[in-house]
Amino acid sequence: MKETFLISLFMFICSFSLSMLVGNPVYSQTTASDKIEYLYPANKGKFFNETEDEFYQALRDLKYPVHQELYNRYKLRSKQQQRHLDTFLFKEMPDASVNIRKKLVFNEVEGLNYITFDGNILRPYPDIDINYHQTVSPDRQVYFFYSFKDTEKEFRGRYAIYDVETKEMVAGGNTFMPKSPTFKEYLR
Repeated sequence: MKETFLISLFMFICSFSLSMLVGNPVYSQTTASDKIEYLYPANKGKFFNETEDEFYQALRDLKYPVHQELYNRYKLRSKQQQRHLDTFLFKEMPDASVNIRKKLVFNEVEGLNYITFDGNILRPYPDIDINYHQTVSPDRQVYFFYSFKDTEKEFRGRYAIYDVETKEMVAGGNTFMPKSPTFKEYLR
């Protein structure tokens, strides 16, 4: 009885394995689309008369409903999370070395990286890859805000990219990088 069970189990495993190896492959067929549909389509040809300084002030004053809603959502949270509100509703750093406010096309943002040396390697910040942001057309107008402080001991930076037409944040973030002692300092 035990032998017939083992033989039938062996036959089942062999037949199952063979069917998996010989099984029919499945091919899918897709049609190539020449046009990419973006959540934020190109608006390079449109004219928007609001300057980056006017938008920054409107952002600080919570002039637009999208910013009021975001502020109200974060106002209810703890004080530790309210500290990050300056990143979500961009606010320039008070002790910044450089503050940048520009209205430009999204594909030009990659060229505005600042290179800093942390003691070991050169690092770009913000390292924005426009191919990663597949919801935004490269020909979409955006406001780019960037504030950073670079000292011998640390690098602090904050950036935000807002859509010109909808006033919504497309990308943003902040960083803190302590700098390690350089190799030259060890030679002393």
